[in-house]
Amino acid sequence: MTLAASRSKAPLTAASTKPGIGGAVLLDTGILVALHARDDPKHAAVTRWLSDFRGELHTVEPVLAEVAYFLPVRLRSVIAELVSGGAVTLHHPGAAGQARMAELFRKYADQDPDWADVALVWLAESSGIHRIATVDVADFNVYRIHGRKRFELELLA
Repeated sequence: MTLAASRSKAPLTAASTKPGIGGAVLLDTGILVALHARDDPKHAAVTRWLSDFRGELHTVEPVLAEVAYFLPVRLRSVIAELVSGGAVTLHHPGAAGQARMAELFRKYADQDPDWADVALVWLAESSGIHRIATVDVADFNVYRIHGRKRFELELLA
């Protein structure tokens, strides 16, 4: 199942995403893995959510690297096509963003954060997007945007 195929009314492309309808949402690793791994326990919930979603999807390179690690080789090209086709907007932190990520690694050291999680916190802070689609509820209930604001979790049950 691809992200485009999960959309019941129209394939997910840059032209079919409508800013403001559904809002902007950050994508974490588990969502993309569950979408493409039919045996994943969250596959049906993620597929349903994406078929109804009409907003903008955003992520960071470490998320894509993690997804590629968990998916079989034959599915890895689909992940790159999500970005190249405009279905998902990819954000890059740059030097200032990397400096902020270093601060976040120190702040959350007791949580043993992974690179993708810290990059998503940076993205939430820099973009103003506070909604996140994740299956990593425990960690994203702890992380705070600018040290104060909770993430708005998309619960995919």
